[in-house]
Amino acid sequence: MIGPRPHHPYWAPMVVATLLAALSFWLAQLARTPFEPDMGGFGHEPDFIVEQFQATAFDIGGAPRYRLAADRMTHYMDDDTTALDLPRFSREIPDAPTWRASARRGVVSSNGENVHLLDDVRIERHVTGEAAPMLFSTDYLWVIPEADIVRTDKPIVLRQDGSMLSASGMELDGKRRTLALIGRVKGIYENRQ
Repeated sequence: MIGPRPHHPYWAPMVVATLLAALSFWLAQLARTPFEPDMGGFGHEPDFIVEQFQATAFDIGGAPRYRLAADRMTHYMDDDTTALDLPRFSREIPDAPTWRASARRGVVSSNGENVHLLDDVRIERHVTGEAAPMLFSTDYLWVIPEADIVRTDKPIVLRQDGSMLSASGMELDGKRRTLALIGRVKGIYENRQ
């Protein structure tokens, strides 16, 4: 006796192929949609505040290289930046001229490699020997501590004794021990002899 002939569902491969095509289309659409993280709860609000903040970076021998202080430090989680109220930055490398800068406010980048001093920036640079310190004033100063570079693209005034220089910008390179005044430099030199 011969039993009934097995029934082959010809539609099963078609359903599987259709499902695979739909899944491929959905994955392609998902890949084209830009990912936007859920920032719920991560607005530009401070996650911590430190009063009378002070930090010191040391060289490999344990000597201080530079110091950063502020009346208040406010850290923001959303962009990992740090705002400073009345910041003070000083460079104190042995056998090199020291300088100190202060401002009304400042911002430290997320990686800590850049310090931006803003509004009423004052810099005092002590040179070797008996010369009077150089006093700088500007509205903006970009400090790159690890590279030992300080620069501004804003007007700056330099005073030493009775002499005065003004320029459109400045770059102070501590490693090369150079000071460059940039663009439209004007000066008054007072000879005290």
